[in-house]
Amino acid sequence: MECQVNEVYPCLMGESLAVGLKATLVRLAGCNLHCRYCDTRYATSESGVPRTIESLIEEIARQGFGRMLLTGGEPMLQKEPALQLMERCVGESIDVHLETNGSLPLSEVPKAATKVVDIKTPGAKSGGVFLLDNLSALNAKDQLKFVITSKEDFRWSEAFIKEHSLAIPESHLLFSPAFGDVDPKDLADWVLASPLDIRLHIQIHKTIWGEKRGV
Repeated sequence: MECQVNEVYPCLMGESLAVGLKATLVRLAGCNLHCRYCDTRYATSESGVPRTIESLIEEIARQGFGRMLLTGGEPMLQKEPALQLMERCVGESIDVHLETNGSLPLSEVPKAATKVVDIKTPGAKSGGVFLLDNLSALNAKDQLKFVITSKEDFRWSEAFIKEHSLAIPESHLLFSPAFGDVDPKDLADWVLASPLDIRLHIQIHKTIWGEKRGV
């Protein structure tokens, strides 16, 4: 089986509780959203190069990190190859992390994979697309990420958490400042004042490399 791949490279994880760990990043081409702050607009469907699942497994094994980050674009747009790649990695004892915007079903993602799921805030300008059924597909190691563009986004995110029963710890709720929109110091103050046990999360790859690709 083949999938359309935008890029593959060794990286430091920057978007989850695994922040700072080494991984092989596999970025699949194509996305169904157009978030205002998107930093991977280049990962269009047209950018994809066909790669076999086997060739990706070989490259992941060759890099030797024992960890794979599957991202996009939106990787679940290529459902069958994405699932097969994750299942193969699990079978090879490779730690799997999936980054997804949560707009497509996640119930078939291997249980051994860690899902890092975006909840799009109003400031993303693509909100209202999250599948609430995906909340029931989460397990205790999965994570929800809220990219905060304003104080209004922060309050909206708090309300979302209070409204829905979640099967993950509050400490797995990641609040990230939108790069260039919110000062991390302001978000830190909001997190400290919140009654929720949420986690301030800074994208370390942007702190280190800015908007540079391929790191």
